[in-house]
Amino acid sequence: MSEESLRLKKKNATRQALAEAAFELAMECGVDGFVVEDIVKKAGFSRRTFANHFSCKEEAIASALTMGDFQETEEETSSALEGLTPLSMIELHILRSFTIDKLTRLHELVSLSKGHPTLRLYVTGALKGVQDYARNWISEEFGSEYSDEYYHLLIGAVFGAVMPVLDGSINVQLPVGDVDKQDNNDFDEYMKIVFSKLREGFK
Repeated sequence: MSEESLRLKKKNATRQALAEAAFELAMECGVDGFVVEDIVKKAGFSRRTFANHFSCKEEAIASALTMGDFQETEEETSSALEGLTPLSMIELHILRSFTIDKLTRLHELVSLSKGHPTLRLYVTGALKGVQDYARNWISEEFGSEYSDEYYHLLIGAVFGAVMPVLDGSINVQLPVGDVDKQDNNDFDEYMKIVFSKLREGFK
Protein backbone atom coordinates (compact mmCIF):
# COMPACT_ATOMS: atom_id res chain seq x y z
CA MET A 1 0.00 0.00 0.00
CA SER A 2 1.39 3.42 -1.01
CA GLU A 3 2.14 6.21 1.45
CA GLU A 4 -0.71 8.25 0.00
CA SER A 5 -3.14 5.34 0.47
CA LEU A 6 -2.02 4.88 4.06
CA ARG A 7 -2.49 8.59 4.70
CA LEU A 8 -6.00 8.50 3.27
CA LYS A 9 -6.86 5.39 5.28
CA LYS A 10 -5.67 7.08 8.48
CA LYS A 11 -7.62 10.24 7.63
CA ASN A 12 -10.82 8.27 7.05
CA ALA A 13 -10.32 6.31 10.27
CA THR A 14 -9.90 9.55 12.24
CA ARG A 15 -13.01 11.03 10.65
CA GLN A 16 -15.03 7.93 11.44
CA ALA A 17 -13.80 7.79 15.05
CA LEU A 18 -14.92 11.39 15.57
CA ALA A 19 -18.27 10.69 13.91
CA GLU A 20 -18.85 7.61 16.08
CA ALA A 21 -18.00 9.56 19.23
CA ALA A 22 -20.42 12.33 18.21
CA PHE A 23 -23.19 9.85 17.44
CA GLU A 24 -22.72 7.99 20.73
CA LEU A 25 -22.84 11.25 22.68
CA ALA A 26 -25.98 12.29 20.82
CA MET A 27 -27.64 9.02 21.76
CA GLU A 28 -26.50 9.26 25.38
CA CYS A 29 -27.01 12.98 26.05
CA GLY A 30 -29.25 14.28 23.29
CA VAL A 31 -28.06 16.59 20.53
CA ASP A 32 -28.03 19.60 22.86
CA GLY A 33 -26.40 17.76 25.75
CA PHE A 34 -22.76 17.97 24.67
CA VAL A 35 -20.25 20.16 22.84
CA VAL A 36 -17.39 19.60 20.40
CA GLU A 37 -14.90 19.41 23.26
CA ASP A 38 -16.76 16.36 24.57
CA ILE A 39 -16.44 14.69 21.17
CA VAL A 40 -12.70 15.19 20.87
CA LYS A 41 -12.16 14.06 24.45
CA LYS A 42 -14.18 10.89 23.89
CA ALA A 43 -12.46 10.14 20.57
CA GLY A 44 -8.98 11.04 21.79
CA PHE A 45 -8.21 13.81 19.29
CA SER A 46 -7.64 17.55 19.38
CA ARG A 47 -10.10 20.34 18.65
CA ARG A 48 -7.98 21.23 15.64
CA THR A 49 -8.26 17.69 14.27
CA PHE A 50 -12.04 17.91 14.60
CA ALA A 51 -12.03 21.20 12.67
CA ASN A 52 -10.05 19.54 9.88
CA HIS A 53 -12.92 17.11 9.33
CA PHE A 54 -16.16 18.77 10.44
CA SER A 55 -17.65 22.24 10.65
CA CYS A 56 -19.90 21.44 13.64
CA LYS A 57 -21.06 18.60 15.88
CA GLU A 58 -24.21 18.09 13.79
CA GLU A 59 -22.15 17.31 10.71
CA ALA A 60 -20.11 14.83 12.77
CA ILE A 61 -23.24 13.10 14.08
CA ALA A 62 -24.70 12.72 10.58
CA SER A 63 -21.39 11.35 9.31
CA ALA A 64 -21.94 8.25 11.45
CA LEU A 65 -23.87 7.16 8.36
CA THR A 66 -21.04 6.17 6.03
CA MET A 67 -21.01 5.43 2.32
CA GLY A 68 -19.08 2.23 2.99
CA ASP A 69 -22.11 0.87 4.82
CA PHE A 70 -24.02 0.60 1.57
CA GLN A 71 -21.37 -0.29 -0.98
CA GLU A 72 -21.07 -3.75 -2.48
CA THR A 73 -17.82 -5.43 -3.44
CA GLU A 74 -17.04 -5.89 -7.12
CA GLU A 75 -17.37 -9.66 -6.73
CA GLU A 76 -20.83 -9.36 -5.15
CA THR A 77 -21.97 -6.95 -7.84
CA SER A 78 -20.75 -9.08 -10.74
CA SER A 79 -22.34 -12.26 -9.42
CA ALA A 80 -25.61 -10.51 -8.63
CA LEU A 81 -25.90 -8.75 -11.98
CA GLU A 82 -26.47 -11.78 -14.19
CA GLY A 83 -30.01 -11.84 -15.52
CA LEU A 84 -31.37 -9.18 -13.15
CA THR A 85 -33.15 -5.92 -13.89
CA PRO A 86 -32.12 -2.66 -12.18
CA LEU A 87 -35.10 -3.00 -9.82
CA SER A 88 -34.13 -6.54 -8.86
CA MET A 89 -30.54 -5.41 -8.32
CA ILE A 90 -31.66 -2.68 -5.93
CA GLU A 91 -33.88 -5.15 -4.07
CA LEU A 92 -30.99 -7.58 -3.68
CA HIS A 93 -28.69 -4.78 -2.55
CA ILE A 94 -31.14 -3.65 0.14
CA LEU A 95 -31.55 -7.20 1.42
CA ARG A 96 -27.76 -7.53 1.66
CA SER A 97 -26.80 -4.12 3.01
CA PHE A 98 -29.72 -3.08 5.23
CA THR A 99 -28.68 -5.19 8.21
CA ILE A 100 -30.21 -4.80 11.68
CA ASP A 101 -27.35 -2.53 12.79
CA LYS A 102 -27.57 -0.29 9.72
CA LEU A 103 -31.35 -0.03 9.85
CA THR A 104 -31.12 0.86 13.53
CA ARG A 105 -28.45 3.49 12.83
CA LEU A 106 -30.55 5.02 10.05
CA HIS A 107 -33.64 5.11 12.26
CA GLU A 108 -31.75 6.65 15.17
CA LEU A 109 -30.20 9.37 13.00
CA VAL A 110 -33.56 10.27 11.46
CA SER A 111 -35.18 10.31 14.92
CA LEU A 112 -32.43 12.51 16.36
CA SER A 113 -32.81 14.96 13.50
CA LYS A 114 -36.54 15.50 13.94
CA GLY A 115 -36.23 18.24 16.55
CA HIS A 116 -32.98 19.73 15.33
CA PRO A 117 -33.10 21.58 11.98
CA THR A 118 -29.32 21.83 11.64
CA LEU A 119 -28.84 18.11 12.23
CA ARG A 120 -31.73 17.36 9.87
CA LEU A 121 -29.90 19.28 7.15
CA TYR A 122 -26.79 17.13 7.51
CA VAL A 123 -28.70 13.84 7.87
CA THR A 124 -30.68 14.69 4.75
CA GLY A 125 -27.38 15.39 2.99
CA ALA A 126 -25.94 12.05 4.12
CA LEU A 127 -29.03 10.20 2.91
CA LYS A 128 -28.86 12.09 -0.38
CA GLY A 129 -25.27 10.88 -0.73
CA VAL A 130 -26.39 7.26 -0.29
CA GLN A 131 -29.19 7.82 -2.81
CA ASP A 132 -26.80 9.38 -5.33
CA TYR A 133 -24.35 6.52 -4.85
CA ALA A 134 -27.11 3.96 -5.48
CA ARG A 135 -28.27 5.76 -8.63
CA ASN A 136 -24.73 6.08 -10.02
CA TRP A 137 -23.93 2.48 -9.15
CA ILE A 138 -26.99 1.06 -10.90
CA SER A 139 -26.61 3.33 -13.93
CA GLU A 140 -22.96 2.29 -14.33
CA GLU A 141 -23.97 -1.36 -14.20
CA PHE A 142 -26.72 -1.08 -16.84
CA GLY A 143 -25.53 1.97 -18.78
CA SER A 144 -27.56 3.19 -21.73
CA GLU A 145 -29.85 0.16 -21.61
CA TYR A 146 -32.14 2.43 -19.59
CA SER A 147 -32.56 6.21 -19.68
CA ASP A 148 -31.15 8.59 -17.06
CA GLU A 149 -34.72 9.49 -16.13
CA TYR A 150 -35.46 5.84 -15.38
CA TYR A 151 -32.59 5.60 -12.88
CA HIS A 152 -33.66 8.81 -11.12
CA LEU A 153 -37.27 7.66 -10.88
CA LEU A 154 -36.32 4.17 -9.73
CA ILE A 155 -33.99 5.22 -6.93
CA GLY A 156 -36.33 8.04 -5.89
CA ALA A 157 -39.23 5.60 -5.62
CA VAL A 158 -37.26 3.09 -3.55
CA PHE A 159 -35.91 5.69 -1.12
CA GLY A 160 -39.33 7.32 -0.99
CA ALA A 161 -40.71 4.01 0.28
CA VAL A 162 -37.95 3.49 2.87
CA MET A 163 -37.97 6.96 4.43
CA PRO A 164 -41.49 6.81 5.97
CA VAL A 165 -40.39 3.66 7.80
CA LEU A 166 -37.27 5.33 9.15
CA ASP A 167 -39.09 8.47 10.33
CA GLY A 168 -42.02 6.54 11.82
CA SER A 169 -44.66 7.81 9.40
CA ILE A 170 -45.51 4.20 8.55
CA ASN A 171 -45.84 1.71 11.38
CA VAL A 172 -43.42 -0.98 10.24
CA GLN A 173 -41.50 -2.77 12.98
CA LEU A 174 -37.77 -2.61 12.31
CA PRO A 175 -35.61 -5.62 13.26
CA VAL A 176 -34.23 -5.18 16.77
CA GLY A 177 -31.69 -6.80 19.06
CA ASP A 178 -29.27 -9.57 18.24
CA VAL A 179 -31.85 -12.03 17.00
CA ASP A 180 -31.88 -13.18 13.41
CA LYS A 181 -33.55 -10.76 11.05
CA GLN A 182 -35.93 -13.51 9.96
CA ASP A 183 -37.50 -13.42 13.43
CA ASN A 184 -38.28 -9.71 13.01
CA ASN A 185 -39.36 -9.59 9.40
CA ASP A 186 -41.88 -6.72 9.28
CA PHE A 187 -39.37 -4.61 7.34
CA ASP A 188 -38.57 -7.45 4.94
CA GLU A 189 -42.26 -8.06 4.35
CA TYR A 190 -42.86 -4.37 3.79
CA MET A 191 -40.03 -4.19 1.26
CA LYS A 192 -41.42 -7.22 -0.57
CA ILE A 193 -44.71 -5.36 -0.95
CA VAL A 194 -42.86 -2.22 -2.06
CA PHE A 195 -40.90 -4.01 -4.78
CA SER A 196 -43.98 -5.95 -5.88
CA LYS A 197 -45.79 -2.64 -6.39
CA LEU A 198 -42.80 -1.04 -8.08
CA ARG A 199 -42.60 -3.92 -10.55
CA GLU A 200 -46.06 -2.97 -11.74
CA GLY A 201 -44.61 0.34 -12.91
CA PHE A 202 -40.91 -0.45 -13.42
CA LYS A 203 -40.94 -3.22 -16.01
